[in-house]
Amino acid sequence: MSNVVEFPSSDRPITESEIDKLHSEAFRDLEPRICDCESMAKIAAQIVMSARIDESNREFVFAVVHVFEMLTALKANYYAAWHGEKQQDAAP
Repeated sequence: MSNVVEFPSSDRPITESEIDKLHSEAFRDLEPRICDCESMAKIAAQIVMSARIDESNREFVFAVVHVFEMLTALKANYYAAWHGEKQQDAAP
């Protein structure tokens, strides 16, 4: 027995410009989410860095600060792509 589902085909082919429009809308929709994540990571890193650091929580501090660095780089790369600049690395 086959479990393949047949989806109805489109009544017309989807054009490349329609695909580009969908991609550009998805790209624009990421901006507030990226900014929110970067802001929350910054707050978490500030709290962690002001806390007492001892041997038992060094890995936690590293993880929080590194996530903040990664999200800061992601935000910079997002804006670079928005302005037509090319950056390869999404993480430091």
